[in-house]
Amino acid sequence: MKISETTSYPHPVLAPWSTDVEGSTFLSELNLREDGAAQQVDIHCEVTLDQPTIVSLIERGDAAFGCFITCVSTGFRRMQPFGFPSGSHQFAPGALLGRVLLRPMVWALRPIPAYRPAGTHAEFSSPIDIDPGQILALDDELRVDVLRPPLPSIESIFEIFASQEVADGEFEIDLSGDRINIYMGEATFSLVQGLRQTTETSRAVVMNALFVPVVMEVLQQIAAGGEQFTQCRWFEPFQKRSELLDIDLKAPVLLSDAQVMLGLPFQGLGRLIDEEDNEDD
Repeated sequence: MKISETTSYPHPVLAPWSTDVEGSTFLSELNLREDGAAQQVDIHCEVTLDQPTIVSLIERGDAAFGCFITCVSTGFRRMQPFGFPSGSHQFAPGALLGRVLLRPMVWALRPIPAYRPAGTHAEFSSPIDIDPGQILALDDELRVDVLRPPLPSIESIFEIFASQEVADGEFEIDLSGDRINIYMGEATFSLVQGLRQTTETSRAVVMNALFVPVVMEVLQQIAAGGEQFTQCRWFEPFQKRSELLDIDLKAPVLLSDAQVMLGLPFQGLGRLIDEEDNEDD
């Protein structure tokens, strides 16, 4: 549904920018309440509407008040009814994230014969039959930003072990446990642990050299049959992070998705190079 202040209708529509219906007011106050932990959003509406014909239609159940809601990030698009003159709606967890557009409106639920509310402009000289779904009143569009919840930690699902059975400079992974276990030679293990515990930029080196190929392998194995990992404790935070980052676990793009999962660690390498250049100067 595409609605703007320049849209024209074959029948009178009450709106702040329109003279179709004069002498009446339609205003909506929307309050957003977020529960970040549950990734849930509630919207509460308070409506000011003093056009008696439209109010009567709502009260009889021939029309409804609500909002047309659009969220690009999640693909949510819905004409959502609200109570009148006030009401609330609780949305499913994760349904609304990022930029959300809300357009308050009143629309017909049933056929309305000979519609011509008081104050109708003279250009609508004759009453008009209204079909279900047609808009009777519009308010200004509201834009809100729903905060994305903090992403589940990615490093917390990995555990690194030294192993005499793995050659230095190589690593192996095991996805069958509570965490994703990474095995490597003892010298490599000492180097990785040292880099992880120094600076943020040195951690980026570990992210690229170790975690990028590991995450690529995890993505590939999940795509080949993720059901086998659903009982592993690491799978839920991995899956949740994928959902929040719009990564399709059934058809991942391994290299780019692995970098997105890890927060684009090559940016950290860029900072490391800049630091070294400054030290040389």
